Amino acid sequence: MTTYKELLRQGRNDLIWEKYCGYLDLTMQEFMEIQNRLLMEQVAFIRKSKLGEHFFGDHAVDSANNFRNIVPLTTYDDYVPFLMDRDEKNLPKGKYMWARTSGKSGKYPCKWVPYSERIYEKMAEVVISAMIQASCLEKGDIQMESGDVVLLATAPRPYTSGYISYTTYENADVRFVPPLDEAEKMEYGERVQKGFLMAMNTGLDIFFGLAMILGKMGERFASGSGGMKFSKDLLKPNTLRRLISGYIKAKVQNRPLLPKDIWKLKGIMTGGMDTEIYRDRLEYYWGRKPLEGYACTEGGMIAMQAWDFKGMTLFPDCNFYEFIPFEEYLKNKADPAYEPKTVLFDEVKPGIYEIVLTNLLGGALMRYRVGDLVNFISMDDKATGVKLPQFKFYSRADDLIDLGTMVKLTETDIWLGIEKAKLEYVDWTAKKEIINNEAVLHIYIEPKPQMELTADEAAAKVKKSMAKQNGEFADTLKIMGDNILKVTLLPEGAFNNYIDMQRKAGADLAHLKPPHMQPKKEIIEKLLEERN
Repeated sequence: MTTYKELLRQGRNDLIWEKYCGYLDLTMQEFMEIQNRLLMEQVAFIRKSKLGEHFFGDHAVDSANNFRNIVPLTTYDDYVPFLMDRDEKNLPKGKYMWARTSGKSGKYPCKWVPYSERIYEKMAEVVISAMIQASCLEKGDIQMESGDVVLLATAPRPYTSGYISYTTYENADVRFVPPLDEAEKMEYGERVQKGFLMAMNTGLDIFFGLAMILGKMGERFASGSGGMKFSKDLLKPNTLRRLISGYIKAKVQNRPLLPKDIWKLKGIMTGGMDTEIYRDRLEYYWGRKPLEGYACTEGGMIAMQAWDFKGMTLFPDCNFYEFIPFEEYLKNKADPAYEPKTVLFDEVKPGIYEIVLTNLLGGALMRYRVGDLVNFISMDDKATGVKLPQFKFYSRADDLIDLGTMVKLTETDIWLGIEKAKLEYVDWTAKKEIINNEAVLHIYIEPKPQMELTADEAAAKVKKSMAKQNGEFADTLKIMGDNILKVTLLPEGAFNNYIDMQRKAGADLAHLKPPHMQPKKEIIEKLLEERN
């Protein structure tokens, strides 16, 4: 099979687009044919193992509906006996890489998920597709070139993003800064700082990582700090040329030096809740819109925006998809014994669903509840010609804050409320609390030194901001009164101190920062502690 590197060097842009972005041309019938064919291949593969015997028993599985009737909806609890010890004797014979993600407090410290070689290779295909669509101007346009520089701002192996970085390096014609083997020995912050410093000399074409990293770097440039500590590396000829040229551009436009004055990015690839928050700022600071993708350890690569940066399209050959309608999700939440019904991709309508995944290509998880809610916003994308339903990530299922059933607030709702209130803050966390027998949204914010507001003043600004962007929240304010939202200002250094404590305690990378939504009581207590 001709590789991406070979096609790129041959200038076969038509074949590159067909191979890596052709899924965008699928009809629903074609999509479902791929889903059903790969599901039957996966069933035949997985049943030759202890894991398959456990779920299938002696039942014959000859269709998707048959599969859904035999295998119950699952969570990681169902796989602990088979996967937690990474004992490959429980899996079909093959070669596996083990990816790690955060566990369940009090039950297991982490989750281990096996990736087959086919899954590993598929990850590279998806990232190449993302690089193409993040940089293209229209359908069929290929802006990528041999040796493009990618800044490494992801977690190392055994986290999924680490495997994604390595398979991309092996299959795409790109250069990572810092180099992968060197970067894996560094702390995350050191790795990102080193990457930006190297990019001053090498140039930078693609960013792959958290939107917040690019946003914070842009803020540092805009404030005049530039985010770079002086070193002899800044005296390299290429670096000096970039800095001088950048300062001239900024001076001509009578504004601070920005990253887009130094680097001309071809594309930004990112994901997570912070993408929506930083979207406009990234375009201002870096000159490119971020292309948002949706992935998780248990499901690998799941979906991605097209080049118009609107809704996301599912990949047909990474997982078999089912969806729990929001009404069914709520019934199950009220009664955990209730088994919610699912619909297939060709049965979804605009609205909110919980996503359910069955790994394809030799994975291990079946009818797995990731715990994510997605919102289908349209049944196609006429601007790009995509004929498949489009969705946006909505919320973690356990992160919704319900105030008197009238309004359900997501992390994005609250984050946008704080951002649009124009508060100068370091970070925040929020939870639903019962105060004086009433449900209250309690937001804990660490202010920056320049934020000269009291807690009550900050709360008033956030309430006004959230009411303006969320009609249901505005109605709830009118009915239930201003007391439904409370702000507590945290002491200076609260979040950094918490991260330091977690790091010293040997906490998993995913648990270094407090969650934005529904933190436990002990986390709030640590954040509130005054330190000298």
